Amino acid sequence: PETLLWRLSCVLPQGFKSLNSTHSEVTRTPASSRRRFCGAMSAPEKWTEVKHRLVACMFSFICGYVDVVSVTRWKCFATMMTGNVVFIGRAFIGQDVCNFMAKYYLAVIFAFFVGVVSYSYAEHRWPDRGASRAAAPILAIWLVMEAVLFYDSTIHDIFPMELYHWTPLAFAPAFGVLSGASAGGRLATPTNLVTGHLVTISSAIVKACTKQKWGQAFKIKTAMSCSVLASTLAGALTGAGVLKCMFDDGTHGHGALLPIGPLLMICFWLNDHLAKPRSLLKKMKKLRKQLNGSGEARDSATSAHAHGMGL
Repeated sequence: PETLLWRLSCVLPQGFKSLNSTHSEVTRTPASSRRRFCGAMSAPEKWTEVKHRLVACMFSFICGYVDVVSVTRWKCFATMMTGNVVFIGRAFIGQDVCNFMAKYYLAVIFAFFVGVVSYSYAEHRWPDRGASRAAAPILAIWLVMEAVLFYDSTIHDIFPMELYHWTPLAFAPAFGVLSGASAGGRLATPTNLVTGHLVTISSAIVKACTKQKWGQAFKIKTAMSCSVLASTLAGALTGAGVLKCMFDDGTHGHGALLPIGPLLMICFWLNDHLAKPRSLLKKMKKLRKQLNGSGEARDSATSAHAHGMGL
């Protein structure tokens, strides 16, 4: 469902590019171009791959964490829609023991779809800056909502339960943006799903057992899949631990998502930096080079002066 929603979002709004052109833009990402060579990677290329893997790990960790919280608190998945589609089928035949109706899961899926559409439009409007531009207002609303829930649970406890049930609609769009940015952006790999990564890892195991040769591209892909899988599991374990502590404290998990909004904004900012280096980071890098250069010049002058004095 996530891939279908992303493809639909590319062709639905007026002014968007066609699906074929969008697909061609996705396939020409640096991730694919970097993987064309078969020889050893240079140091800059290795560092580039490490940066991509770190951003993917951060995305995956957040997705694992948020899914544990959303399933526990709202009985839905906020980062992947396959589970919600299954819940819809369950609700249609009256087997939803938690009394969540099919329209609730449809609303969550629609909110996710809105996030994917927002990313596609923002990327069209602001190339290489779509993720951070589309996510900023969504994450601001999410942060306010979670802060209100935390304040209400610890002090007043007057937040309407009917409204509380629909809280995932405030942050599901953020993971629509994440899905579009990771699968259709510079990472060129889904970070909110592990199914495809499990296939890659199983292929790697078979190749290792049968002593088949691994190409450089397959090594990079396998390393990315292992990183995403491990990060998702780590996020889920962290989320479960945080919820256990908060339930023991009597807050019922309210406030568990408070740090996620700012962290996710940082991840989107870094993801856009992979596509196009940020001016702030370029200025910092240039300043560091200048400082290193001036330091080396002073050292050279000191050495020359000492040599001239016979020291």
